[in-house]
Amino acid sequence: MTESAELPVLVGIDGSRDGLIALTWAAAYAAVQKAPLHAVYVVDDDRHVPAAAPPDGLDDGSEVLRDALDELTRLGFRAASLEVRRGHPAQLLLELSERSQALVVGRRGMGGFAELVLGSTSQMCTALATDVPLIVVPDTWDPAAPAHGRYVIGIDGSVDGQDALRFAFELADATGAELLGVHAIEVRETYPDPNNWFDPARQPWITTADELLGQTLEGWSAKYPDVSVQSHGVVDHPVLVLAHESKEADLVVVGGLGRTAFSELRMGSVARGLLYHSHCPVAVIHHQGR
Repeated sequence: MTESAELPVLVGIDGSRDGLIALTWAAAYAAVQKAPLHAVYVVDDDRHVPAAAPPDGLDDGSEVLRDALDELTRLGFRAASLEVRRGHPAQLLLELSERSQALVVGRRGMGGFAELVLGSTSQMCTALATDVPLIVVPDTWDPAAPAHGRYVIGIDGSVDGQDALRFAFELADATGAELLGVHAIEVRETYPDPNNWFDPARQPWITTADELLGQTLEGWSAKYPDVSVQSHGVVDHPVLVLAHESKEADLVVVGGLGRTAFSELRMGSVARGLLYHSHCPVAVIHHQGR
């Protein structure tokens, strides 16, 4: 294991069913990494509280932590710490993730963590510009369902995507899952006449996609020979393709736009769109090159 295994897996909980689902995924991931788990509930002081609310009705987080502890006990996961913080959820999660090896949040919920991925643009940009993998777990994911044994990774051939490939291969190697590399292409209507192709039966953009996939995956397959790897190019929008593949996958891995000296902290459009439509958890891996 790497030195990062000593760092905890950070998970945001919010008292909702979705938060418990995210906690379940985070516990399983922490077990694979042989890492502790750190669950945090943030009481958002900026959220509107009705003037008529009684003083003793203020949220101290005890009920949320109790539900989380019950879930961890049910799972048999003991290497966990639970904490209540006060402040802005996005800011606190970002700060805590700097001392973690991964950040896990639910896609929907009754509390503040849903806002991190489905809220305003500014919240989304801040929350998802993490230095560590961000895993977003949808409420459609069923922890009790049999695993598919397959991870899907979106590949665009860029240098920025190498961090996502590293994450996907390392996790597949640790869990024995198959890896499916997908390159989706949106074909322009102005593409040359098919009669001018050397092989009319073969779409040239698919040939290009297959070549890109082969070149991109070759080195990683050599480094992780025990990982079974499949790949295919598809003509369609990347979000639609990856969302479709997510139905038969345990995880979809995509790259995100990391921190640079000349741009705001932001997330790529494919990653953002996939968060809304994926049927399984999504790992967003930001490239940290500057």
